[in-house]
Amino acid sequence: MSYALELRGVTKRFGDVTAVDAVDLAIPHGEFFSLLGPSGCGKTTTLRMIAGFEEPTEGELLLDGRPGTTIPPFRRNTNLVFQSYALFPHMSVYDNVAFGPRRAGVPRDEERRRVNAVLRTVRMEAYADRLPRALSGGQRQRVALARALVNEPAVLLLDEPLGALDLKLRKEMQIELKHIQREVGISFVYVTHDQEEAMTMSDRIAVMNEGRIEQIGPPEEVYHRPATRFVAEFIGAANLLEVEVIAAPGGKPTRARFPSGLETAVASANRTDATVGSRGVLVLRPEHLVLHAAPPTDEPAVETTIVETIFQGSVVRFELTTPDGTHITALETTRRPAPGGPGDTVWITWAQERAHVVLD
Repeated sequence: MSYALELRGVTKRFGDVTAVDAVDLAIPHGEFFSLLGPSGCGKTTTLRMIAGFEEPTEGELLLDGRPGTTIPPFRRNTNLVFQSYALFPHMSVYDNVAFGPRRAGVPRDEERRRVNAVLRTVRMEAYADRLPRALSGGQRQRVALARALVNEPAVLLLDEPLGALDLKLRKEMQIELKHIQREVGISFVYVTHDQEEAMTMSDRIAVMNEGRIEQIGPPEEVYHRPATRFVAEFIGAANLLEVEVIAAPGGKPTRARFPSGLETAVASANRTDATVGSRGVLVLRPEHLVLHAAPPTDEPAVETTIVETIFQGSVVRFELTTPDGTHITALETTRRPAPGGPGDTVWITWAQERAHVVLD
């Protein structure tokens, strides 16, 4: 497979601090790839090394299959979109977008073709003569994106570009960005700490923590089958219940037991080298839990007490606690009658195909 970008064992140290630790990535042409993680996890430093603003301490970086570590930023076939837009305030939209081609000495007819084409792509052709101050935040973000795309980079790097937008506009721009990426067909590498943003737009996500990649995969896989406790806790909301493996044919866990003695089937696990007695956590997403006012007789159920109910429009969030003090969160649609209120005893069951175990 041909890759637009590869990182092989890339490490970045600042003195005694390791900001990025032996990162391996391979991003195909045309993929929307996100680096996701909390502040300080190394995602922005990784992006800056790809852009050429930081030099790796160790490892190798390949751009379109060719060594790229020693190529200066202005010669790399990449462009970077910042959160702050960084538009020239005295230039029109057209001139902002045309700045790159003019610096590169592109003939005027080709410049005009490129600029008009990319303005059409980001739906800003009608605003070509306006100055940035006459644009909304979302429009300025589109111009910044057009200015980065007009040079036809092999890889577009985006450093939390939607962070300055309000929530409604940010959600609209998420869909818009994905649409634009599909239309132009180049690789996007997107840095964010927003899980919803990454899952909405990405073909694959790399979850980073303390300079290392904890998991790489499609959004559905990262959400439903987290590889580590960190990923399970960081991506969305999750209930992590301590369990012990009691059946693992061929190293694949198929049944687990809670400390209470209750047994449950296991649909998937983060490892396939388990033995009977292996310990870990059962990952249960709140939306996969079902509440019952009476204990069901045909499936495993955990007894809990309702601590709080919180109305959230289309769903009600139930904050629960088990007899041993374990906290559990469940979501029920408002179409179902509530099984009880604070202080009531309820039993929770779950879709067995969603029972995923993360082993220690």
